[in-house]
Amino acid sequence: MKIPKMGLLLLLSFMLVLAGCSSKQTDQNAEGSSEIVLEFWNGFTGPDGADMKKIVDQFNEENKGKIHVKTQTMPWANYYDKFRTVVSQGKAPDVSIMHLDQIPSYASTGSLTELDELAAELDLKEEDFISQVWKAGIWEGKRYGIPLDVHPIALYYNKDLLKEAGYDAPPKTYEELVEMSKALTKGDQYGIAMPTLWPSQLIYFSSLYQHGGESVSPDGLKALYNSSEGVEALKKLVDLIHKYEVSPKNIQQDGEVTLFRQGKSAFHINGIWMINGFKEQKDLNFGTAPIPLFGDKPATWAGSHNFVLPKQKNPDPEKQKAAMKFIKYVIDNSIQWAKAGQIPAKNSVRESEEFKELEHQANIAEQVPYLVFPPASPTYIEVWVPAEEGVNLALLAKKTPEQALKDAASKGEKQAKEKAKK
Repeated sequence: MKIPKMGLLLLLSFMLVLAGCSSKQTDQNAEGSSEIVLEFWNGFTGPDGADMKKIVDQFNEENKGKIHVKTQTMPWANYYDKFRTVVSQGKAPDVSIMHLDQIPSYASTGSLTELDELAAELDLKEEDFISQVWKAGIWEGKRYGIPLDVHPIALYYNKDLLKEAGYDAPPKTYEELVEMSKALTKGDQYGIAMPTLWPSQLIYFSSLYQHGGESVSPDGLKALYNSSEGVEALKKLVDLIHKYEVSPKNIQQDGEVTLFRQGKSAFHINGIWMINGFKEQKDLNFGTAPIPLFGDKPATWAGSHNFVLPKQKNPDPEKQKAAMKFIKYVIDNSIQWAKAGQIPAKNSVRESEEFKELEHQANIAEQVPYLVFPPASPTYIEVWVPAEEGVNLALLAKKTPEQALKDAASKGEKQAKEKAKK
């Protein structure tokens, strides 16, 4: 039967209405309110990404029909460039992970949402977190980051090599490190493999603060590492290679990791993120401990992954509240994240029996009381990165520690002033 033209139009209109109703019902939960979908960005492309996925999947299951988190993971190498681009275009994700030292730079350009009120609504407060990292998420009196974890550097040691040399515990001081490394250095085996590239700057940062020095002024414009304390801190590292000869020279990137894996280096200083990689090597019997005391004052470099809410062109209060609920959930359940090789920033998780059973993480967490984070400044990186280059040149014996740090300070302060003018 032929349908009249007017009847056909009415039928099509009716079908479209039904389709719209059907679609709307699919997006609604049992209470009739639409499910909130959040886009979550992070750079966890390594094995730790699987642990984060478990937490996100668990959150989605427990909040089914109410909040759903979609994760986008990308390499850190291009993460921040892409973040900057989407925020400027008004297409920012709802919630993101950001390294602590990046927060001031992005907060200063208006790329991040202030979190004081939102955090207060969920009763997120300093006494529930590691104090240093909680305070480090503040820039110019306002909070922009909620800490998920802290990831300090630590000492890894080969238990078998130490036992063969008659030692039953790792070194606690620089003097003990030198003494034990001398005894363990023979043939193609070294006491320690001192990296000339990354993460040598993290070791230097720790040594600097252990000697009573500082990295960069609070305003981020002046280099403080070019001091007598800074020179002595760097000289201690240089001497391991060139004076005591307990470390090979000119180690290429990650060469120190290879030597430790091969059992050709008794000691290894690196981040907590190395735990699971070393555990995968069944023939490597290793232990973990706080880094030795190079100076007189306990201090250890640490980084931190923080949750941030990128600035939206048209902020949605309901989405912001949902994002904060997600953040709190991940932090409260961060024991799974600890298994990925991190130290939870939340005290109750870190003090739990389940965390204490994670031997290596618990050993490294002994450093929590004296973790040091970079000063909150948009120009910290500009002043500090030349110091990293200077450390490299000093370890390669291309410059003296004095000259390397002097040149770095000059370059860093110039860069910071230029950025501050923009």
